[in-house]
Amino acid sequence: MLTWSLLVALVAALLAGTVTGLTGFGLALVGTPLLLFVYEPRTVVVLTVFFSIFINIAVVWDSWREARRPLALALLLPSAVGVVLGTEVLRLVDPVYIRLAVGVVVVFSALLLVREVRLPGAQTRWGPVVAGATSGALSTSTGLAAPPIVLLLASRGLPKEEFRSTSALYFLAMSVIGLLVLAGRGLIEADEVSLGAVLVPAAIAGKVIGTALLKKVSEKAFRAFSLGIVILTGALGVATALWALAG
Repeated sequence: MLTWSLLVALVAALLAGTVTGLTGFGLALVGTPLLLFVYEPRTVVVLTVFFSIFINIAVVWDSWREARRPLALALLLPSAVGVVLGTEVLRLVDPVYIRLAVGVVVVFSALLLVREVRLPGAQTRWGPVVAGATSGALSTSTGLAAPPIVLLLASRGLPKEEFRSTSALYFLAMSVIGLLVLAGRGLIEADEVSLGAVLVPAAIAGKVIGTALLKKVSEKAFRAFSLGIVILTGALGVATALWALAG
């Protein structure tokens, strides 16, 4: 039976799949706000991980040759350290202040890239170390895992196909790790698995749409859209942090 909650979830899955199919990231930014209208936060986290795994598998499957696998690995290894550090930061610092500071830095950095200003150190071997560790730390402290990766790839000027496939490969690995952590802590229920199975086809359909759009957009438009998502992510982080502080 098609309920209002299920309809909203199907739309969220479709949109999340479309954006990820186009860019290789942005799933949580698009899907999470809609899902939170109809499901509790823990269920949304589980569903988002499910979407991410299946959509990114599909993206990596059709773009494996374009992926910069050594770069994705160089990002993934320090991100594992960052995940642990993020949990410690979360224990010591109010996440509202973290989200506020990160949001400001993300927006400022993305605006610099819009103006074709390369971020210092992005082309060095330490760039992936810093970006990966920061992404991992932010994933557990604020949920903003994507911006450091996107900023690094954009600053390196990766062509749209390599950008998409490399980011999808990285976030696929991160999502698998996240699923294992959720399962290990007993945070996944049978009903959520069933719901995820119902929604995944819509997410995959969105991925197909996103892949078709990729062929039609120019490199300039792709870069602008990707950085626009990052700016929106950072701005929402600042807005929600200020709202929490004001309340």
